[in-house]
Amino acid sequence: MAIRIRMDARALARSTFGTSPALEVVGVVRSRGRSGLPHVRRWYAEAARRVPGGHLEVLHLLVPAAEEHPHVPDWLTPPPLGVDEPVGSVVERIAATPEEVVSYQLDISVDGRPVRPEVAAQWPDDAAYRRWRRTPPPALRRLVEEGHGVVARRAADAVSALFENVLAPDWADVRAVLEADIAHRGDVVVRQGAEALLTGLGEGFTWTGSEAVLDRPYDGTVGWARDGMLLVPSTVHVGPVRFAAEEPDPPVVIYAARGVARLWQRDVPEPDGGLEQLVGATRARVLLLLDEPRTTTELSRRGGWAEATTSYHLGVLLRAGLVSRRREGRRVLYRRTELGAALASGGGQGRG
Repeated sequence: MAIRIRMDARALARSTFGTSPALEVVGVVRSRGRSGLPHVRRWYAEAARRVPGGHLEVLHLLVPAAEEHPHVPDWLTPPPLGVDEPVGSVVERIAATPEEVVSYQLDISVDGRPVRPEVAAQWPDDAAYRRWRRTPPPALRRLVEEGHGVVARRAADAVSALFENVLAPDWADVRAVLEADIAHRGDVVVRQGAEALLTGLGEGFTWTGSEAVLDRPYDGTVGWARDGMLLVPSTVHVGPVRFAAEEPDPPVVIYAARGVARLWQRDVPEPDGGLEQLVGATRARVLLLLDEPRTTTELSRRGGWAEATTSYHLGVLLRAGLVSRRREGRRVLYRRTELGAALASGGGQGRG
């Protein structure tokens, strides 16, 4: 059984790429800290500590663990608007989800809610479909009783809270991984053709020449892919290729990005003896890591230090006139001064 996305060659040629902060957030929640990817386990642990209020609980209610159920409401991850849509724009679109869309997506997989005939028809029989639906926790029922519009707004707030408190410090690195993956896929198209691109996206996804086929426990056909597909790499996704399809939007195909080891294997500069003797080993590394403006949290993650340790050494460098700091929105960014840049310019080399 499978989902079949029908396309001719012209439609396939119109396929594009996108990236999604919401998709990364949802993937972290789906992992429940049990991902095979170290950076995803770290993000989930930080979410448990850093995300305020009941935001994480809301996401737990709406997003089942990966091993418990495969379906996540599509409106939590709206189709990306290109490769650099700001998280604020994504959050606004989640909050503005029409109530009937929220209701429909919950009806698909939550037991005890209305059965949509067009969804049930994709299964071999009604019994198979009912077995597939998940039993909702009582708290989900209580949340839905507040209204489907409230559900969308609370979910949007929760996605924003997890992103800002957990993913934002690493987002530049995440984007670099996603952009590198997209560049690689583009090179595959140029060198080997579109068929090689599609068959290389991951398991459970094949191309027949007229259809993209995704293995599933049910049947379905997407017949409106006139503008091709939207291909979305993810640094949190593992396993078979996933998809989302709601007419009239192009179907979204989600696959695991290449090169995610970059998110847990850091390139930490090694200072030379002169810089280390002048300012100390840790402060020398902090100075070298400020090749671009960074927050205390970003520096701590890259250097492997506790935030209190990083903050202390930044304070020393600040008083010495080697770094400056500036608030930009919610973030306080540190950067080298001219003197700090002069010292760092000959002060170290990368170490893998």
